[in-house]
Amino acid sequence: MDFFERQHQAKKKTGWLIFLFFVAVLFIGLLNFFLIGMSLSLNSAYEGEGDYTRFQDPVLAGIVLLATFGIIALAGLFRKFQLREGGSSIAAMMDGRLVNMGTRDPDERKLLNVVEEMAIASGVPMPEVYVMDQENGINAFAAGFTVDDAVIGVTNGCMRMLSRDELQGVVAHEFSHILNQDMRLNLRLVAVIFGLVVLAELGRIFLHIGSSSSRSRSRNSEGSGGGIALIGLILMATSGLGILMGKMIKSAVSRQREYLADSSAVQFTRNPAGLSGALKKIGAAGAVLHSPKASEASHMFFGNALKKSWFSFTSTHPPLLERIQLLEPSFDGDFSGLKFEQRQVPPESSSTMPPHQTTQAGLSIPGLGQAIPPVIGAVAVEAAASAVRGGPSSEHVDFATALLRSLPEKVRGAAHDTYDSCALIYALMLDKKDEVVRGEQLEIVQNAFGDQMANTSGGLFDEVLALDPRAKLPVAELAVSSLRRLAQEQYECFINVLEALAAADEQIDLFEYSLSKLVIRHLEPHFENRSQTAAQIYSLKRLGSECHLLLSGLAHAAGDEFEVVVKAYQSGKAILADEVETDAQPMDQFDLDALDQALTTLAACGPKQKTKLIEAAAATVSADGYLQIQEAELLRAIADSLGCPIPPLAIELDEAA
Repeated sequence: MDFFERQHQAKKKTGWLIFLFFVAVLFIGLLNFFLIGMSLSLNSAYEGEGDYTRFQDPVLAGIVLLATFGIIALAGLFRKFQLREGGSSIAAMMDGRLVNMGTRDPDERKLLNVVEEMAIASGVPMPEVYVMDQENGINAFAAGFTVDDAVIGVTNGCMRMLSRDELQGVVAHEFSHILNQDMRLNLRLVAVIFGLVVLAELGRIFLHIGSSSSRSRSRNSEGSGGGIALIGLILMATSGLGILMGKMIKSAVSRQREYLADSSAVQFTRNPAGLSGALKKIGAAGAVLHSPKASEASHMFFGNALKKSWFSFTSTHPPLLERIQLLEPSFDGDFSGLKFEQRQVPPESSSTMPPHQTTQAGLSIPGLGQAIPPVIGAVAVEAAASAVRGGPSSEHVDFATALLRSLPEKVRGAAHDTYDSCALIYALMLDKKDEVVRGEQLEIVQNAFGDQMANTSGGLFDEVLALDPRAKLPVAELAVSSLRRLAQEQYECFINVLEALAAADEQIDLFEYSLSKLVIRHLEPHFENRSQTAAQIYSLKRLGSECHLLLSGLAHAAGDEFEVVVKAYQSGKAILADEVETDAQPMDQFDLDALDQALTTLAACGPKQKTKLIEAAAATVSADGYLQIQEAELLRAIADSLGCPIPPLAIELDEAA
């Protein structure tokens, strides 16, 4: 299943959730009306009036239905507002502790390294990582509205008791939820269930008030709180049924996603034993959480976070044994032989990286034997299309592992530090050939941030210059996580300097464009609080000009000779022929500003239209059968701008690179 199909399925599930929610609310409202009408009729009969028309009163029905819907909806909106920060809100709700990127704890370093690998392999910025220190069961979750506010959370038991391979399987499972667009749906489920819970709590409050009032006024014949208590009792009864329905809703939309996430995790890691080992340890040690908020977020977790219920149809997860046997058919369900070792490795001797190994023939990142399959010849076209549609594979995880092992400690440390991550991005933007321009750029940094930032940027320049060219954008993605911790004023200054560095040589090359586009896109949602615009364009017919700009820009990236540019343009145009009519020839010059404006418009397209755009982009840059570094970087930046993160393309380097 490709990215856009996953997006389509997530949208269908959201529609299904909304439908089920309204059915549940309507049912609860009608039940409230029935019980209240029956109570009023019985009270009327008791007083001798004999009025049984309450069941036919449309005004009462409307009031009860609107009140029921209003209470649930307002409570849900309130919860949604509380969770507006995305994944970090869920982490705080579950008492998670943000893991310091500079930690010396060996298990925390192992966890961070595994998350970094999966982030690079997936082509997304590294999410923040939280540990629930008070939870000793084995469990984990991914939460957020988008990849830009996503977090990974693990229990203390998950981090301490799992081996690296097992932890990698769990993290890969959670990244599957990120890439499969499950997180937004999960947050909506939290808001829906909270609305139903609030109705029950309101009933309990009414019952308490009514009971207290009745006791205090029992000797007064002029009134009592019996009516209030009765309403409270009705609300508790109907909302209790509503909560059960809410659990059924969670089960209906989440169980199949767990199967998909398990299979995706095996696809990512090529190691079913790692994931099955983690599930076996859950069978032995448990995954139950003790947090009072566990019920609200139970559908987000890797394993069943709640105690076993008599009602299996409300479980948000498939049976544990069934999940294990899908990965390891020979397993008989015996967890007694599992051993748990609390690893107490001194930080100085701990290793966060897997043992050195060479898995495939191909190119090695300098300093490592880890092989990376090259992409050459006609294979480039297929590889580009596969990367944009298929998501990360085991080869991308191998690439990420090798890349991290190749990074100098100075570069990796800078990516983990808020201040130094600014200098790292600036170092990547410094001119590689012209010392005069580079000096002017460092002066821009100095004027904005002072001598220390300029010196740090200059000190990192030689390090980034020696990096494998394929590592530069992934390094920038690692730095984005640290850059999100800038103050608002620092962010604004950082962006101004970034744009000034790009313009210092009076021309913006493809790498500068790709780097700045990627960094700014993933920082803007955090600092500028722009609302996510829903897809509004479901046809490319009126976007011929924007498609022309997109294909022209990519065609100019494919080569300098006019014949090469025309061939590349025509390759992309052929993909869009059934969707939109574009110009016969590409633009004479490459206009990055025009391309930027076109991408802003095209980002509002629906999934099917984005599918065609990405396929056309891949065909354009791969028209000559070879995918160069600058082409791959521009393709990733454009796909990212369209809301479709793609893994790094492991391409063959030539001497010019």
